Amino acid sequence: MAVDNLNVTMTEAEMERAIARIMDRLDEVNTFYIKKIAGQIKRIGEMSQSSVNRLVVMADMGADVAEITERLRVATGLNVRDLYAVYNQALNDVYTDKRFAVYLEKNPMQPGSVERLNQYARLVSVQTAQSMVNLSNTTAVSSAYREAIDKAIYAVSSGVGDYKSVMRQTVQSLGYNGMQVKYGSGYHRRLDSAVRQNIIDGANQLAQNASLLMGEELGFDAVELSAHARSAPDHEPVQGRVFLKSEFEKMQSGSDFYDVDGNHYPGFKRQIGEWNCMHIAMSFSTQHSVRRYTDDQLSEWRAANAAGCTIGGKHYSTYEAVQLMRRIETEVRRQKDTAVAAAAAGDKELRQKCQLKIDALAKSYTQIAQTAGITPRRDRMSVNGFRAIKVS
Repeated sequence: MAVDNLNVTMTEAEMERAIARIMDRLDEVNTFYIKKIAGQIKRIGEMSQSSVNRLVVMADMGADVAEITERLRVATGLNVRDLYAVYNQALNDVYTDKRFAVYLEKNPMQPGSVERLNQYARLVSVQTAQSMVNLSNTTAVSSAYREAIDKAIYAVSSGVGDYKSVMRQTVQSLGYNGMQVKYGSGYHRRLDSAVRQNIIDGANQLAQNASLLMGEELGFDAVELSAHARSAPDHEPVQGRVFLKSEFEKMQSGSDFYDVDGNHYPGFKRQIGEWNCMHIAMSFSTQHSVRRYTDDQLSEWRAANAAGCTIGGKHYSTYEAVQLMRRIETEVRRQKDTAVAAAAAGDKELRQKCQLKIDALAKSYTQIAQTAGITPRRDRMSVNGFRAIKVS
């Protein structure tokens, strides 16, 4: 697997666009997958008991599965190319980190050290790219398609009285679940969610470990945690603080620990950089580095987060309000996928029900955003192929 694109530089805005392209390609394949199966269900529903020919239907299914798989393969190949550029930017951010700037002016890194960092970046990029390929290879296209078609054929050939309601459940499940990754344990997860998490985890892993490797090369003795507004409550007290390496190890093991200013913190279970944590630890020198975040800034973020807002008579921190919005975004995408499936299956009633839910969710989303003072991300609710309809 080539890694030539690892040498491409990007701005932060370009990196965001690259990630958006990765997800858009998967969204296009997911929509194609949904429409193909839903369209087949519609055709089966138009057949009579005597005209249903399972062999013919399965032949059509084989052709569809081959086309879906090929589209997924092409999209994954393009996504791998963009992935290398994203991770190259993550590494560049480490090289230009202000924590190293003062020291590196007088003590530039040796070529061998730079090459070791580049090798590590290539390793993480290849591993994440391979995991992306593996996810596409384990996507349950054929089995999900076959299960849906088997239900449709049985419903028609057995003369089930209410075929429409029986198949509506299948169409709803198809749209709501989308393309699913099947793990060895039997656990299923939407492909887009799995890929997004892999990209984020890989980028965080690259940034954190590359920074720690760089700190070892330079003899730095501590780490500084990244920080952001609207932090999760378990990590909010420690974000933006500096910890000696030994204390950071205690933090990651769940034990009590201290920062370099002598402040004591009780241990917490969720490690920094794990379980959807967006914080990362960056190497820091207590002699040469300058903190990125001031105490005043951290205090302002914490106070604003705690102040939060009131929604439906209940108080929420700003972090909790953001989580509500993320859940609505996910639910809207699922409902739009279901609407796409309903349209392809010719189920106008289900299509209208989806639109009513989408409208209600969008209204709630806007109210939460306005109440909490959070910028809405309507781009996170877009779905390829979805067209809104008016419902009285």
